[in-house]
Formats: sequence, C-alpha cells, structure tokens
Amino acid sequence: MKRLLLTALLTTTLCRLHALEIPPGGMEANGAVVLQASASKAAGTVENLAPGKRITITQPDPSKPYTAQFTAPIADGIAKNERVLAIIKARVIGAAETGEVMAKLQLRAAPYTSYGSTPGVAIFREWTEQPVVFVADADVPADKAAVVLLCGQKEQSIEVESIRVLKYPADVAVSSLPRARLIKKSYAGREPEAPWRKAALERIEQHRKADLSMTVTGDDGRPAANTEVKLSLRRHAFGFGSAVVAKRFSGESEDDKRYREIVDRLFSIVVFENDLKDGNWSPDFDEKRKAQRNAELNHAFDWFAERHIPVRGHYLMQVATPFNLHDVKDSAVIRERTLASVKERLAFVKDRVVEWDVINHPIAWNGADMLNKRPGLEKLDRDVFTLARSLTKLPFFVNEDQVFRPGPQCDDTLVYIQALNEAGFTVAGLGNQAHFHESYLPSPEHLLEVTDRFAKVVPRQSITEYDIVTTEDEELAADYTRDVLISVFSHPAYSSFLFWGFWEGSHWKPEAASWNKDWTIRKRGEVLEEWIGRRWHTEVALKTDAKGQVKWRGFPGWYEMQVAGQKSVMVLPVPTSSNP
Repeated sequence: MKRLLLTALLTTTLCRLHALEIPPGGMEANGAVVLQASASKAAGTVENLAPGKRITITQPDPSKPYTAQFTAPIADGIAKNERVLAIIKARVIGAAETGEVMAKLQLRAAPYTSYGSTPGVAIFREWTEQPVVFVADADVPADKAAVVLLCGQKEQSIEVESIRVLKYPADVAVSSLPRARLIKKSYAGREPEAPWRKAALERIEQHRKADLSMTVTGDDGRPAANTEVKLSLRRHAFGFGSAVVAKRFSGESEDDKRYREIVDRLFSIVVFENDLKDGNWSPDFDEKRKAQRNAELNHAFDWFAERHIPVRGHYLMQVATPFNLHDVKDSAVIRERTLASVKERLAFVKDRVVEWDVINHPIAWNGADMLNKRPGLEKLDRDVFTLARSLTKLPFFVNEDQVFRPGPQCDDTLVYIQALNEAGFTVAGLGNQAHFHESYLPSPEHLLEVTDRFAKVVPRQSITEYDIVTTEDEELAADYTRDVLISVFSHPAYSSFLFWGFWEGSHWKPEAASWNKDWTIRKRGEVLEEWIGRRWHTEVALKTDAKGQVKWRGFPGWYEMQVAGQKSVMVLPVPTSSNP
C-alpha cells in the first residue's frame, strides 16, 4: 500500500511539473559532479550558465543526435541489473514549446557502449525535474560510466542545470521509481495509405511470385493423370529466419519444444547466434566441452537438413576485437589463433551452411581496431579471406551494422567492399545487421535507396540481425517491423531477412523479442504470423492433366503435397517463369 501511495504521489508531482520527490533507498552515484556539455561546430553552440550549461542546436541531424550532448560522469561502479535513476533538471528556451533529448547510460569514452535503453525524454519550457530509469545490463567499473543526453537531432535550445544520479538495488521494482514523460516516436512512411508500401506490395506480387509446375507420379512412377492434388507452401525459397541457439534443437524442455515449433513453422533460414563464432572455438576448451559443442551443432545441422532449412555461417573473423581476444596482446598469437580457428570451423562445418559472413564488423562502432590498432595485423582480414577461399567455394558476405544510418558505417562499408573486390577478393553479398532503435528510424524509402546504392557493388544483400528497441511502444515496433519486412521483400537484391532472436528467453536484447518468456506473443510477433505465415502464403487445390502435370502461380519454395487425400510429402516445384 505504501508503495502504491508513493507511486501515485510521484506521478501527481511529475504531472504538475514541480520538484520531484525521490524514493528512499537510493545511493548517490555521481556526488558533486560537474556537468559537461559539448557540440560539434556544425551542430551548434555551448554556453556556461550559473549553474549548468546551455546547448543551442542550429544544424540538427536526426541521424546523429550525438553531435551535441550533456554528460554527467558517474564516479561509482554499477552492477548488472542495478536500477540507475537519473534526475534531469532542465528547460527548453526560445521558440520551441518542447525540446527533446535521448537519455543514455553508457561508457563515457570510446567505444561508448550503452548499458540499457535509450528513451526519448521531453524537455518543457518550465524548469522541470525529469526522472529516467535505466536497468544496467552489465557491470560497469567505477569512473567509467556517464549519463548522457543527446540533443543534436532537433533545432532547439536546452538548458540543463543538473543531472543527479542514484543507484537502487536490483530487487527494487522499476514500477516503484518515478518516470519521465517520453517522446512518442514515429517514422516517415508509416501512414496506412503510404504510396511506397502500395508500390512495394505490387513488386512483391510481380517479382517474388512465379509460375510453378510439377509432374505428379503414382507409386509405380507413372504420371498420375486427372488426380486431385492439394499444395501448400511449407518453406519459402526466400530466407525468412532468425538467429538460433544450437542446444535448443536437442533439448527436451517445454521451452525447447516451443522454440523448435516456431522455427519449423515460420522460418526458411537460420543462423547460429554464437555457436560458430571464434569465441566458441577456443583452444583452451577441454575435450568434454568440445564434444558437447560438436554434438549440439551436429544434431542441429541434422534437424535443419531434415526440414529443408538452410543455415548461414556466422562468422569467420570479427574485425572489432572479439571478447575472446581482448586480453591477448601479442599480434602474432592473435594471427595464429584466428587462422587456426578459421581452419577448424570450416573443416567441421563443411558444406552444411549456404554462405559465410567471412568478415564481421569491418568498420565497427569506433574503428576496425584489429586492423588499425594492432601492428602486424593490418591485413589479417585479407589473410582470412584468402585462407577461407582456399578451403571452400561458398559465397562470402561482409557483415556490418548501422548501414541504413548516414555516416561511416554506411560509407566506409561500401568503400571496404569495393576495395576487396578490386583486390580480387570477390564479395558475394552485404550482410546488413539492421539493429534499430526508436531514436533513429529511417523511412522505408531510405532503406530502399541504401539498398540500391550497395546493389552496385554486390550481387546480393541480406538483413542478417534485425531487431528494434522502443520505449514502451510495441505498436511502433510492430509497424516498423512490418514495413522493413515489406520493403526488403520487395527489393530483388535481397535473398534473406533474419531476426537476431525471437524469444525473450533467448535474446541478446529481451525487450526486442517477438515472443515473451511465457510464449505469449507480442505485436511484432503477430506481424511475423500475419505476413510470413498468412499473407505471403500459397495454397491451391488442383487436378493434374493427362500427363500428370499441375501449374499454378505462387511463392517458390518447398510445398506440402497431398494426392487424393493421401499422406503429405514435401516437394520442390519447378518455376517455369519468374522475375526475382
């Protein structure tokens, strides 16, 4: 009862824009901090106040809110799952009725890793204390973290007097802490009758469907003339899929069974989330651990093969130093371990994947440190490419994040692929990770423009790791997921679209899952059921001609066929014409 009264009091206080009442039990985390403010010359200006700082944005860039920011360093260390309450005392001045900041709990120096959600927080014309709660998703050492307010995305003038930071234990209910007024997000092209969507759906009908045919034979091998046949698309030729965990395909828990059921029913391609990464093939593993890893992978590969589900290979080398090599200082050791691991994994996998992300994060978040910060490894990526090409003929992809965001990860990835191609290292495709956050949601038309740009340097593209994080706006997540799916499926450059996990119980960002831990479905999961499971589905009832042949128009892939009411079998019809 006391907690309910406290929450009600805090909500009333916040709505009246008065001073905020702080719940008991919090520990000051940043003490007498000196607020910092910075802005690039292109973005705007910074002024010192007494107390606080003012940032005035004159050249906003929605794709680069970090060009202007307020920073409150945190002296204390933060433990995983601790609740971090930041109390922002601020106001907006000038013509705008409200301002907007993106609040982050992050490392204060490169690589600026975030440790929680990034909500958009409203700033009002009156001095207001806006509370923001972060749940730390990892431990952060003392004097490493900061609460940062990004404000370069909008033309505005914001004054921040202070940012007070308190920590609460992990067992404190987030709902008991005060909450800020958040900025409702959207994106261009979301409206129901958007012209881009109508055009995209028409392209899907034209280019993703094909005229299909097959000859039905009886048990004696002779054509079954004038026979009733039912055909239902079971597995798309286009790769709709997800990252998965190998052990779930041999586990016997109820969660494992539900996990497999969704994969089998909805997906037509998968990728192992971590099982084939370098870090899971350490030379330090004992024989028991290696045997268990190999057994789980072999069982999963067999499971997929039986169901005609292809597997992507992820990855052979990561240019941003992977976790298993962080503590290795000797470049010669890194080189030896990397090349040995590539050999071992290719020998184990053989032809059980359809393609490889041969290079992962070639540009990365703060530069490709394996290549430009470790003497002797400047060409390790090309050495890996050369070695892998000598061992397999599978297509090689370059896999990178934030390709849809203007900036270095887009521009430099394009230049990187061009350089590889010119040097004779043929890149078969771009793996676009497409991890989205509500702070920047490019329009579907922009996605198509970027796709066109990369189509000039690679023959194929794939969305390899899709997810979207929003702040309590599942409807936005669902709408954006739908529109990214539609735009990607409508573009002939794409061969697959994979989510980076689908279940909250096995997801790197649980808030971005499509199914909750108890397997209740979220709105973004309903998008998958509706579009992959129902709208982009083909089911026909036909009669064979005198030669036992049937013809129809539909989505290519594996079909379940039932002849004269007999047991279904899986068949792969032949496209007679298509425009993929």
